[in-house]
Amino acid sequence: MGKSCCPTRGAFQELNVELSSQLREADDAQNGEVAFGCGPAPGARLIPAAVGEFHRQLPQARVRFHIDNWFALHHALTTQQYPFVVADSWQAELDPQLRVQPLSPQRCFFVCHAEHPLAQQGPVSIQTMLRYPFAAPYLPPGVRKVLATLSQQQDFTPAIQCDHIYALLSTLAHTDAISFASEDGFALCQHSHRLVKLELSDLPDEWRLMQTRFAIISPVHAVQPPLVEKLIEIILLLDRQHHSLRLAQGEGA
Repeated sequence: MGKSCCPTRGAFQELNVELSSQLREADDAQNGEVAFGCGPAPGARLIPAAVGEFHRQLPQARVRFHIDNWFALHHALTTQQYPFVVADSWQAELDPQLRVQPLSPQRCFFVCHAEHPLAQQGPVSIQTMLRYPFAAPYLPPGVRKVLATLSQQQDFTPAIQCDHIYALLSTLAHTDAISFASEDGFALCQHSHRLVKLELSDLPDEWRLMQTRFAIISPVHAVQPPLVEKLIEIILLLDRQHHSLRLAQGEGA
């Protein structure tokens, strides 16, 4: 009797399990969910644009993102609530357990509402500006150190703190507070919130060169699902495109 060439029932079952697994992976790559966190400034323009492009390319996939400060985002990242966050990288760069993919830097400005007493005065001194309350999101250590130096204090704590950029800058219309904004944050809210840049007469060079330091931050050894990899790829691509556009606009100004 010759041996049968037909696959055994066990082989069929193994093949069925493998095919089912592959189908689930393919479905997850198109129809799954990506959840992540981001800081207030990246959430102003870059992240909404990236989520929009991601949704255009993968309309069946779901996206859930939460805006918060670094402490909350770091906790969510290290407890595996999120596969990555987009946030200030000052502290993440010191952690060997985290992978940091830098985003393009942006300039920062001191800003106030158009009706603020300093808005129409022209260049003002730092000490004059710092007589007014300061409104800000959670301040990274580097920025807090600069503000403490400028205000000649041991540390610096804002009078008003909120990690939602739109709401934070809205308070400027109802108080005499000043704040600061990145290029994206200023572009987003300049007209809707009637913001003006404050020109300082004695600003040190280290602040004139002060820039954002944002990055995509993830566990260093993590293997990301396809949907997560796709969204990260889109964020990095749009960041490069926005940076090139800002440079071109600066050269044409």
